[in-house]
Parts: sequence; C-alpha cells; structure tokens
Amino acid sequence: MKLHMKRRLRTVCVGLLCSTASVWVHLQAQPNATQACPKPGFDARLWVEDFRQLLTEMSAHYADLDYAVEGRHMDLPGLRRETEAKLNGSCDEREAKQALQSFLRSFGDGHLGIEWPQTGTHPAPEKTGSLCSRLGYEKKTLNPGIDFSQLPQFSSIGGEGADWFPGGILTLNENQKLGVVRIPIFGESWFPDACEQVVKGMHLENSECDQKCKKKIQYATGNFLTAAVMKRSAEIQSAGVSAILVDITQNEGGSDWVGPVVRSFSAIPLQESPWGFIKHEHWTKELQERLSDVEDDLKKGKEPKQTLREAVARLRSGIALSQEKCDRSDVWSGGKLRCSLVVSGLLYSSGVLPYAAPGSFATLQSQSTLFHPLDYAYTESSARPRLYVVVDSHTWSSAEYFAFLLQDNGAATILGEVTGGAGCRFTNGGIPTTLKNSQAQVKMPDCVHFRKDGSNANAGVTPDVLVPWSGHDTPYLRAQKLYRSLVAVITSGSKEASHE
Repeated sequence: MKLHMKRRLRTVCVGLLCSTASVWVHLQAQPNATQACPKPGFDARLWVEDFRQLLTEMSAHYADLDYAVEGRHMDLPGLRRETEAKLNGSCDEREAKQALQSFLRSFGDGHLGIEWPQTGTHPAPEKTGSLCSRLGYEKKTLNPGIDFSQLPQFSSIGGEGADWFPGGILTLNENQKLGVVRIPIFGESWFPDACEQVVKGMHLENSECDQKCKKKIQYATGNFLTAAVMKRSAEIQSAGVSAILVDITQNEGGSDWVGPVVRSFSAIPLQESPWGFIKHEHWTKELQERLSDVEDDLKKGKEPKQTLREAVARLRSGIALSQEKCDRSDVWSGGKLRCSLVVSGLLYSSGVLPYAAPGSFATLQSQSTLFHPLDYAYTESSARPRLYVVVDSHTWSSAEYFAFLLQDNGAATILGEVTGGAGCRFTNGGIPTTLKNSQAQVKMPDCVHFRKDGSNANAGVTPDVLVPWSGHDTPYLRAQKLYRSLVAVITSGSKEASHE
C-alpha cells in the first residue's frame, strides 16, 4: 500500500513539473511577459564591485586570512567564484546581502562581520541622563546559562551581588559539594548599577568626562565587579565546597576586564598566550605609542631598567616588521599566500611580558604596555579551591579567553562543548572598512590569539570533558547531563588523589 502511494506521489510530482515547465515555456514565448528579476533600480554590478573591494581589504588587513588558508584549508578561489555567481545572479538587495554574509560566515570567525546602513532612520539622539548612561553603561538582559535550579541536588545562595553573579551549592555526594558561580558577561558596560556606585564614590556624578576619565571609570568599575564576584565565590565556599564551577555558557565575551577575573579564580599564576599582530600602519602607530611610554620611563631613570630596555628592543623590532610589505591579493585566484601578514613571537596577549605579579610596575607610565592586566586590581593565591569551568557553543571571545588561558596553564578542568570560535578582536577600534556602494561597515580582526600549542584561538576551545548535549535538550536535560559529567570527573579525580 505504501509503495503504491509513493508511486502515485511521484506521478503527481512529475505531472506538476511538466505543467509548470509548459507554463514557463509559454511565458518565455510571450514578448510582454513580466520578469520577476531584477527589481527596478537594482544593479548587481555594484554589489560585485563591493565584493571585490572587500577582497582587497581582507588581503590588506584581515589577520586570520593566513589561518583560513593554512589552518582551515579553505578553497578561497572557489569561494570567490561562488560568491560572484550569487551576486551576479541576485535579483534584489536582500539576495545580494545574503551572498556577502554567507561569504563572511564561511571563515568561521565570530569577529568577522558586516553591518548594513540603516535606512529611513533619524540620527541617534544625544545621550542624556547620568554620567554612566552617557558613557554607554546600559542595563541589559543577561543570559541565564545552565539552569541548575532544575536539579534537586542544587540549592541557590542569595546575597549581595547575586543579581549579577548568581550561584549556589551543587551536592555531588555526601562528602562533596561543588560551589557554582555564574558569570554572564565580561563587559563592564553591562553593569550600570556598578558604574553608578563607582562614580558616586569618585564624586564624578556631575562631571564632564574625557577619554582619560572614561578609562578611569572603566577600570574602577571592573575592580568593583571583580571584588563582587570574588565575594560571591567566598560566600559560596564558606558553605563547605570542595571545588568551584564557573558557568560561562551563553557568555558572549566583553572587555579586558576578563584578565583580572580569570586571575582571581586561578590557584596558580597564569602565563599569557602568544599573540600576533598584522603588518599595517594601524599597528605601526599603535606600537610607536607604546614605545614612547617605555622610552619616557627610561629617560626618567625608572626601574627595572633591563625589563624596559628589553621592551624597547621588542617594540622597535615590532615597528620595523609592521612596516614590511605583504601582497596577498592573488590568494583569491591562486589559493596560496606569498607571505604572512602576521607578526608573531614578539608580544603576548598581555603586552610585552607573559606574566607579572599583581601590583608590579606601579610607578611606570608603561605599566600597561608591559602587562596590561595591571590596569586592574586583583590578587593571586595558591589557597583557592580546585576550579572547573563549563562552556558551550555560545561561549565567545573574552569568555573563550577565560577558558583557554586556564586550560593552557593546567589551572582548571573545562567541561561542555566546543566554543563559538572568536579569537582576537580589534585594537583601538580596529581598521575602518566601508564598502563603496552599499556603505556597509565590515569588521575584521587585526590581531591573532595563539594557544600554548601554537594553534589559533579561532578554532574554539575544546573542553577536557565533552558533555553530550543535544540541540533539542530541555534546560533540565542540559543541567542533568552536566551534573553526571561532573560527578564522573570529580569522583574519578578523588579516587586518583586518594590512590596517590
């Protein structure tokens, strides 16, 4: 019976196709038949021009183009031809936009994207209200992460800061309890209440604020939040937990504030990862400014002189390399890179140094150049409990940095699923790229995060323990599967420690 039905369906489909084909031939034969494509005023050639400009811009300053060819083995000539065909065959603006967006998504880079100009809108009104509001601090809905409240083994702990950093106790067995701390985002601007308290304490409520003032408030707000999240962790630890789990699922990243936070959870000093920057005038200027700060400290006779001299040598070398020419334009036709645009081996994601103790170089103008986490206040301690971190495919950017820095240093066990894949971002706003005809703004990274093993952070963080989540899991199943993985890992670790 089913077989006959299938045959009948096929016959109907064939009939419809034949009928449709006849109508199409008839329409084609009519000289006055209406054409659905293209729309009046749409010119695909202008979009092809924008695409070719995009290729030129990416050749000149997209930091992860090297990784696309050598790490991802992308067929860039094939991708170019495919995208040009889509653009030439597009019927309207919507299809053309989709073609460009699809092209950029192919690179698997969470920081490579395009923003289209808004039509029919008025300029944004000038920001008013409190100083924090004018500086862009805005209350937003924070992603909830893993819903541990679904589990009977979990009990929530309230208190000061619980709205920002929820948490509680997850009982694994009669002898082991795990403290849970949720960090929903690593950007200070998402916490306007914290900014308001900081500004009030600094007596800046009614002040005008220049760039220096803005930075001062940012760092102070970051310090306020670091203290708040560590207070939450201490409160939870006081309930007798054997380890801490930091939940950074659904965390989209943020700012450099992640630096002091990750160091505040680690029980060991964290050595920074290698880092790369591109050969471009943007970086020549950036490195010259950093060099100027270091040289000023040396002229003033500041210590440690040897560290400052080594910094000068590295920065001067970086400036020279940033001015080298590297024409990669034929990669779109030949698929090979003649040269690398990325300079590596000189700097770290933290600056000139891979590590510095908290409070170091406090009197130096070049403190941030040497080790930029020192812009914030934090402490280190070997007395901190064992650390676990849970991530998912929606863990991005700074949150990925939080996970891989701990993982590369052996300072935490990472659980969950492979993260989104968004490595380094844009230095000082990045390099502006506006497509001529569409006026679209393209954002592309100008730096590269490398892992301890030399791999590119754009590949995402692969957890030490993969949790078998599925796209159709309910919040309960996600929490339950994580719980089972935690029990297995921590119980196994306890047995090994006991045996040793």
